[in-house]
Amino acid sequence: DSEGVNAFNEITEKAPHVPLYLLQRGDIQQEDQNTFTSRGVRGFLDFEDKVAFADTVARICDQSYMQKKIRELSGRGRVLSYNTAQRVLEDGETAEIIFRDFRTCMAVSGEENQMMLGDNNRPKDRFEDVIGAETAKEDMKDFINFLKNPKKYTANGSRPPVGLLLYGPPGTGKTMLARAMAGECEVPFFATTATGFMDRYFGESERKIRQIFATARKFAPSIIFIDEIDAIARERTGSEHTKITEDMLNTILTEMDGFQQNPSRPVFLIVATNTDPNGGSGKGRLDGAFVRRFDKTIYIDLPKEEERLRFLRQELAKVSEHQITEEALKNIATRTVGESLSTLKSVLDLALRKAARDDTPATDQYLLDALEEFLYGEKHENKEEYYKTVSYHESGHAYIYTLGGFKPSFVTIVSRGNFGGYMQHENSEDTPSYTKEQLLWRIRTALAGRAAEIEFFGEEAGTNTGISSDIQSATSIAMNMVSRYAMAEDQLISLSPEQLMKTPMAEKFLERVNTILQQEMQTTRELVHAGRDKIEALALFLQKQNQATEEEIREIFNI
Repeated sequence: DSEGVNAFNEITEKAPHVPLYLLQRGDIQQEDQNTFTSRGVRGFLDFEDKVAFADTVARICDQSYMQKKIRELSGRGRVLSYNTAQRVLEDGETAEIIFRDFRTCMAVSGEENQMMLGDNNRPKDRFEDVIGAETAKEDMKDFINFLKNPKKYTANGSRPPVGLLLYGPPGTGKTMLARAMAGECEVPFFATTATGFMDRYFGESERKIRQIFATARKFAPSIIFIDEIDAIARERTGSEHTKITEDMLNTILTEMDGFQQNPSRPVFLIVATNTDPNGGSGKGRLDGAFVRRFDKTIYIDLPKEEERLRFLRQELAKVSEHQITEEALKNIATRTVGESLSTLKSVLDLALRKAARDDTPATDQYLLDALEEFLYGEKHENKEEYYKTVSYHESGHAYIYTLGGFKPSFVTIVSRGNFGGYMQHENSEDTPSYTKEQLLWRIRTALAGRAAEIEFFGEEAGTNTGISSDIQSATSIAMNMVSRYAMAEDQLISLSPEQLMKTPMAEKFLERVNTILQQEMQTTRELVHAGRDKIEALALFLQKQNQATEEEIREIFNI
């Protein structure tokens, strides 16, 4: 019990890979030597003979340096390769061996070859390569610092972090973010999916899980990434599905609990899922014991408009020949609210394939058509009279929407899916709420299609079934104004329309909704009549071009 022994205990606990030697004065009892050797001491140095002591320390330093380099190569899955040349000298007594062409190359041996196939396992991606997820990147920085310098964390007694749980909509870049974190840390990256562990033979699934963790420990510090983790980590309910995956989940939990066996060479686990682990109970909820193992749960949100635009620019920069303009990119970025970056990539790829098939550079039209086709399917051909009607219908929507202070981002009369055309609203992802007046303009916009048809084709021809979805939209807004938003006169209660319909107020409720719709329809018809010339100008443009972008609409309306 001494300061020296206490220091020895602290070092062996906090830094088990540091080579330790004990300095001695005089003889040390064999029993003490055996005790210290069993606890990790590599040797005993007597410094009474200074020359011998200096030579021994120099040799130890050389050995330690080489061992450190070997560990670095091993951690990167590499070995030292070289060629040799041999010859016997003229005296017949001496053999000379020349080592040359020293280089490092990837290790290829055993089962690890399935995991370490090349430098791809040490990603070169960085956070700057990942568009969006800025909050997530900030949250990950502390864990990056830990993986870069684990000894700093263990030296002050901190509990080493175990892993991160990433969740969010599909296609938001969770895998790319995990790779970028490995790139920032410059550590090996082992990526797999939860379904990849599943095997029909008993015990094989668990063996695969233990194998990837064992391999990651060999190359630690390292990162394991498991996508679609909900396939095996759902809440254990006793159902047939959870019984099948329960042993796999228990194996992962056991491996995670074993992470701290060697805190100076950590294995960090990142898992990803589309399921909200903090959601309510029910199908798809992740197991609570599994979620609690992670140091942080991070939501990866869908990209904003600016991020979608940056992504499109970045992807288009890789294309050697095209004629796609900045205006078209902005149009696509504005119109893809709620879409992931993977969707944008698919749209751009579709446009490029169509252009390559036609043996021509991709243009704005290819890109705009690709978005329409990807989201809504192939276009349907209709009669000319039908397109004429739709052109006035959609122009009415666009005109009234513009009067309300909004900016229509796109109008088309091309039939796709189950609709004959549409007017796309402006990007509203940064609009937290709407005023009563703004909602009334939304109702007028929905009713403007029928108002325009009546204005140009008469009461009988203009009243047709083509407005059904518009009427449903207007009705929904009016019902929510009266029920949820408490925007009706002499009413300050908030109930869902479904709840109100079950109360004695149902009849009065419907009367108020109908009154709003009737009043706004009359207002809309007056506005359409006053703007007849502008509506017709846009309709004629649509009949020629089939579609109009925001810039073209603004130019036609002179706004």
